[in-house]
Amino acid sequence: MSHTEQYLADLDPPYCSLNVGESFKQLTDKEKLYTHYVGLASWAGASIIQSQWTPEAQNLYKFLALTFSNDDGSCVDFSKLKKDAKSSDDDWNYATSYTAQVLGNLVNYKSFGFSKFIPRIKAPEFEAIVLASPNATTARPLWDQLKDYIYSVEPEAKMLIGDPNKGHVTNYYFGTECTTEKDVTTIQDQIQKLAEHHQIDVLNTRVEKHAQKKFTLHIASVDESEEDITFEMDGSQASLKIKFGDFKPELSKSIKALQKARDYAANVHQESAIDGYIKSFQTGDIQQHKDGSIHWVKDIGPVVESYIGFIETYVDPWGARAEWEGFTAIVNKELSSKYETLVHRASQLITCLPWGKDFEVDEFRKPDFTALEVVSFCTGGIPAGINIPKCEIPPPNEEVTFVHQDDLDLYNKWDSKAFELQVANHELLGHGSGKLFTQDSDGNLNFDKDKVRNPLTGEPITSWYLPGQTPGSVLGSVSSSMEECRAEAVALYLVSNREILSIFNYVDEEEIKDIQYITFLLMCRAGLRALEFYDPKAKKHLQAHMQARMGITNHLIKNGIASVVKERDEQGSLINAYVKVNRDAVLNQGREVMGKLLVELQVLKATADAKGAKTFYTSLTDPMPEWDNELRQLVLLKKLPRKLFVQPNTLIEGPGPSSTGQGGEKVVLKEYELNAQGMIESYIDRRLI
Repeated sequence: MSHTEQYLADLDPPYCSLNVGESFKQLTDKEKLYTHYVGLASWAGASIIQSQWTPEAQNLYKFLALTFSNDDGSCVDFSKLKKDAKSSDDDWNYATSYTAQVLGNLVNYKSFGFSKFIPRIKAPEFEAIVLASPNATTARPLWDQLKDYIYSVEPEAKMLIGDPNKGHVTNYYFGTECTTEKDVTTIQDQIQKLAEHHQIDVLNTRVEKHAQKKFTLHIASVDESEEDITFEMDGSQASLKIKFGDFKPELSKSIKALQKARDYAANVHQESAIDGYIKSFQTGDIQQHKDGSIHWVKDIGPVVESYIGFIETYVDPWGARAEWEGFTAIVNKELSSKYETLVHRASQLITCLPWGKDFEVDEFRKPDFTALEVVSFCTGGIPAGINIPKCEIPPPNEEVTFVHQDDLDLYNKWDSKAFELQVANHELLGHGSGKLFTQDSDGNLNFDKDKVRNPLTGEPITSWYLPGQTPGSVLGSVSSSMEECRAEAVALYLVSNREILSIFNYVDEEEIKDIQYITFLLMCRAGLRALEFYDPKAKKHLQAHMQARMGITNHLIKNGIASVVKERDEQGSLINAYVKVNRDAVLNQGREVMGKLLVELQVLKATADAKGAKTFYTSLTDPMPEWDNELRQLVLLKKLPRKLFVQPNTLIEGPGPSSTGQGGEKVVLKEYELNAQGMIESYIDRRLI
């Protein structure tokens, strides 16, 4: 595969529906209005996501939206534009597919993989479509500005989202000077010292570096203010401007929509949660968002579920700053009831985890663990595992890669069931377990320093989280993936737990053995496929979950539970590879082997051991020496295009029943064809520009 080929946009990706239409019909008018306005509030922040990823993302989105829309903002007549541009079927498919993939990710980098993709259509043929557009007058200047960037695959470092010091791309850190990891740590230390006087959390911030030792910390808020501080850095004076007002227009729109959503809230907890979000977006105070989230947690068993704000830190190269996202979903009560028993017993089940009582949470907070049918999700690439997607018909006899024929029947029988069990254990007992050692603002520790020992060293605990610190801000770039690894490892550790298996109605001895075996096989297959999301030149993992799965697979191989078998032709060329898992080893040693890994991960996280965490996790997740370029090329050749979700839109269609009590607005759900043109139309209808 050539250098350019590996960055081409996916060919014929499957387009899927969220398949939520029937459930949406069952909502009351009030619930539909709540869903609609929270959805608007979420999508109001789409350009925040773009501005967090790359400097060019907003203009690229604008260019594509203009090209495929009329001058009144409505979607073009696709057939007429294709005809006017004299575009061939292949070129039209390439152009619309590329556009759909950019819109679906909100940027021209894969949200699942952090690598840039370029059009398959040649530039002159793409330009012909631009010039035939009803908006050619406004789209053409953007095309002229962006076309070289759109097709560029050099320098290779810029094909990846990541550390700017390595030539990668990020817009969390920008300016005339390149921000270093040391800069980030120093600024964080200064924020820590200011904590008593300023309610600042790095989650909703970006860093601009003007010159050596001259920075601006941009804080997302509607309110605007500035303050200059000075501090010592490497023996001389440095300056930091704390500037509120980043993303003011977007947050203003989001607040306006949330205020409307509040009118249709189902209860006081939903109202209070929205109040907290509004205050946070207005002032930039993340604590207000946390206060709102407390009420969100208390909103047990809602019909419509939602969340919005600066949430996940995967995109930040140093794992501290969060990406904007927002979703609305309908709770599937029938499916959710399946997990009620697991939720009820969770506080007891976590006591069997291998790190012991001192490293377990003092009080397990029982979550409202629900199955959701997503209506709307504003994010840089919607997760592929949500809902039960309705997709266009997949290719017949699609290959299940890296699974040997001997395992195929059992794999096909159990993969979805094993995945369901893995997700439940991962989300509830994985992320929900494990203590963090902390010190509060009065200097009090939440553990007994004189009695608790580090099980890795046998020594007293020497590090913990100070007020305002989080795993993201302390552990840095390894934090997010290491937590995913810990949760995945918990799920593997607990897959042999008879009580959990019985909750999911697995009581037959042979079935219990089968699901354990396939769970480990699923993990190792994912670990091999993770080579697709690793750049050997940059020595960089491109996706947090896949990095975690590679680390677990490495661990299982080193402990004799798994292996990779290579198949070669008569000339010695690699033509296939299979993951093999030793069934007896899984059943007899799998729990013990995963327990050792879990203790290491939990202790490093709990004790805020930044240096130890980075050293251990980097070593754990580095590809094994025998996973050479030849094997990675095979994985790349066999990679499958990622699903694109054609999300519906909710629209106000005029007066409806007065039962809403709020003027009788009526909400309808508009769904779209499951193809590239349907994807484009859905984004044009959102009017994000």
